[in-house]
Amino acid sequence: MAMKSVSYDQSDRSLSERDSDERSAKRFWISLVLVLFVIQSTVMGIAINLAISDPSAVVTPDYHAAALNWDETRRSRSAPQRMGWTVKLYVSDVADQRGQRAVEWTAADREGNPLDGLTIDARVYHHARAGDVQELQLKSAGDGRYIALADMPRNGLWQIDLSVAGAEEPVEQTETVEVHSS
Repeated sequence: MAMKSVSYDQSDRSLSERDSDERSAKRFWISLVLVLFVIQSTVMGIAINLAISDPSAVVTPDYHAAALNWDETRRSRSAPQRMGWTVKLYVSDVADQRGQRAVEWTAADREGNPLDGLTIDARVYHHARAGDVQELQLKSAGDGRYIALADMPRNGLWQIDLSVAGAEEPVEQTETVEVHSS
């Protein structure tokens, strides 16, 4: 059985048909490159958006400023011990339906007398969401107690950074507390 050879002769096709085929091929390959470029650009845009907008991918707030001013930061964090204060931070074990918990800070001087008349500002954030920082002001409840409600609905480690004004010198306190569901 002999195979018949078929030859395709370009001369059988007209010049306009060949130009049309060439234009179609160019359109196909240029379109393919452009579609791949659009897909790559879309994926890159989504990745950049996730990297920038994700609150869990954040450096601890004011970390760089605290590092640059290390001596002042260390001095303000050790101020309660130097002044003979006894300070305690409590976070309620029970949260309300909105996830708010009571945060209480107590302070007494060297003789055990309550420290009133201070202004306490707090920054509260979950370790997994350092970009979601809550700014609070603890209100005086008398007898050296200062209280505020903080949105702390998630279980896990929470950072509470306190800044105390109205003392002899700047006072800061940083506490890490573990919160469990009630």
